[in-house]
Amino acid sequence: MIEIVIVDDQDLVRESLEFIMNANEDIRVVGTAASGAEGLTLIYEKSPRVVLMDIRMPGLDGIECIRRIKEARPEIAVIALTTFDDDEYIYDALKYGARGYLLKSIKAEELARAVRTVAEGGSLITPRITTKVLDFFSTMAKADFIQGSSRRSMENLQENEKKIIRLVGQGCSNKEISYMLNLSDGTVRNYISGILQKLDLRDRTQIAIFAVQSGINSSPVL
Repeated sequence: MIEIVIVDDQDLVRESLEFIMNANEDIRVVGTAASGAEGLTLIYEKSPRVVLMDIRMPGLDGIECIRRIKEARPEIAVIALTTFDDDEYIYDALKYGARGYLLKSIKAEELARAVRTVAEGGSLITPRITTKVLDFFSTMAKADFIQGSSRRSMENLQENEKKIIRLVGQGCSNKEISYMLNLSDGTVRNYISGILQKLDLRDRTQIAIFAVQSGINSSPVL
């Protein structure tokens, strides 16, 4: 059962999302919140696997909530939900660790699939803004994101860690990586934790950027 928390300041949206999510046998809403501050308290209390986070809220907005959640509970997957005119927040949401960025106009079944995807370690971005995200990664790839310590740490990477970095850079979920490399899900999670520590990176998004900048993403996996 995938436990989720919904944070949105609009009552109708919040209640609709709760109804839609609870209609799935494998998803259960364990709480809803009408503000960012209320949402953080609820999330820390319930420790859900997935959070549906509204971006534009008065007071503590969704971007700051994502940043705080990923710092305190990096294992929690956050999906940013927004309207089309909020797409200027895409970059900050991804930078702080959102695993999904979806429009509120998404169909119910697609949202349920997105929840399952991020719960399994994957990421999902609505197609209408994929181009903006690709432009973002292109810009990041040209920046000097890899610091000296990360460059030196590359020499200490195991072969399986290099393969996993390539696959994360290609957008593969933990489940897909475990299948391709014939590893258990737990082993893949342990490898990813080791990669983050060795390279002094924060999350999967930074691993993906690292894969592009280091050139490791251009070599074959097997």
